[in-house]
Amino acid sequence: MKIATLETDLLKVAEKVKAGLEAAAGDAVKVASFMENNSAEITSLAALAGPAAAGATNTALAVLNVVITAVKGAGEAASANGLSVSFDAAAIAEVKAVIAAIEKL
Repeated sequence: MKIATLETDLLKVAEKVKAGLEAAAGDAVKVASFMENNSAEITSLAALAGPAAAGATNTALAVLNVVITAVKGAGEAASANGLSVSFDAAAIAEVKAVIAAIEKL
């Protein structure tokens, strides 16, 4: 693959992410849904910053997926009463790994 083609493809993906975020501005559920639906592209962009960034992105998307599921399940009650979300030991370990990687920067 030529460098020019790679740059063009990366710009197209970045523009798609930007357009999606702009379209969903002001609505966290829409942003979360956009991120969930475009997780492959977002992870690919994050991989450009290195393996740690890709791992952090994967962990963030997994955590976000749990939150999305909880918000959808609670419906309007989540807006009125707030919402608590529980994570299993594996998710907590992944978040701790991300924290450690960030603290090394």
